[in-house]
Amino acid sequence: MDGILNLDLVRSAIERPYGGYYRRIELKAAALVQSLAGNHGFADGNKRTTVILVSTLLERSGFDLQPATAQESINDAVEEMVLNTVKRTMTFDDIAAWFKARIRRC
Repeated sequence: MDGILNLDLVRSAIERPYGGYYRRIELKAAALVQSLAGNHGFADGNKRTTVILVSTLLERSGFDLQPATAQESINDAVEEMVLNTVKRTMTFDDIAAWFKARIRRC
């Protein structure tokens, strides 16, 4: 339990994509990122944990992230998206659109 500020916030964030409301994978990913990165359930590592868990969600669902353009670094793009989510400069719809442009079936 060390490092967990609020276990209920962590559980809620992880469960949100599976509540039945988000059918498409980009919506599930957006819900997870918005909740986990935004809730700050951990003392440290909220953004890193978000990246790991959304990667796991996509991989286990048979998807992968690809750059939206030839010039884009997917690692840099993911970092920027998560930071913008934390700063609340991206809405849920913005996050979902970000994922829709980059998610590909494996």
